[in-house]
Amino acid sequence: MIYLNKEDILESLASYAEIMEAVEDAYKAYEIGNYKMPSRLREDMGQNALLLMPCINAQGLGTKILTVFPGNSAADKPAIDGVMILNDMATGEPTAIMDAKTLTALRTGALGGVAVKYLANDKTNTVGVIGAGTQGFYQAVFACSARKVKVLRVYDNRPEVMDSFIGRVRPEIPYDVDIRYCQSAEELLTDSETVITATNSNRPVIPDDEELLKGKCFIGIGSFKPNMREYPESLFKICRHVYIDTYHALHESGDLITPINEGWIKKDRISHFGELINAKQGKSVDTILFKAVGMALFDLFAAQRIFEAAREKGIGQEIK
Repeated sequence: MIYLNKEDILESLASYAEIMEAVEDAYKAYEIGNYKMPSRLREDMGQNALLLMPCINAQGLGTKILTVFPGNSAADKPAIDGVMILNDMATGEPTAIMDAKTLTALRTGALGGVAVKYLANDKTNTVGVIGAGTQGFYQAVFACSARKVKVLRVYDNRPEVMDSFIGRVRPEIPYDVDIRYCQSAEELLTDSETVITATNSNRPVIPDDEELLKGKCFIGIGSFKPNMREYPESLFKICRHVYIDTYHALHESGDLITPINEGWIKKDRISHFGELINAKQGKSVDTILFKAVGMALFDLFAAQRIFEAAREKGIGQEIK
């Protein structure tokens, strides 16, 4: 059995495209039902939470054990932490343990990257990211991996973190891109064709203004609880298509629960993103929303890809 820490995981990957390929494979497995995935077990402890996410497919089985402690940021500790355990299908023996916060960050970043690949208009070359935390970082990097971006705009309500954020993002993009810090969400929206939100906000982080939102591709990453919302009512009134990464999203995210309950959108306008993976169709110029909450199937496919690459390269710490 091997242990893979953050550095091991990143070293094992040749490119971010590997994780996006794993996510696409997970979508395909989801569409044909080639998996077993018990409901995610979540135990809340005030604002904190413990999550257990098991999954099985033909190639392997694994379980992610994750803790979410939002207050950790004040102590300069990660808000999300835990481990991913992979097991051998023939014997059940553990084959790998890996850092779950890095795995989660990568596969969630890849969800955004794959959404950019399939949903953003072919002429898109400007991307805006709202939220300059860990997930904002990976959303920016994966978006630039999925599409040749000319201008990357970033907004966060903490201007003091922006220099550090831009300094970390720039080396991860293998071509020249103009990275700009916006002073407001309105400024970011004005010129961004694709907008990615990666915050833990309980209220919309973009203006309730149809004219600002019209014709853009929105990728919602941050809200994963019923009380969390990143998007305003007007978006759902003009949104031509809404795609979700898993049907659990309908019951987990406030960005879907509230619009459905309030009658802003009907369920028949919401489709599973996996339906697009094999579709032969051009990119839409309509207003589109992709909403992700994640699922264990993504973790399993991404972890398997990382484990295989690490084993081929001899990366990881042997545990006896």
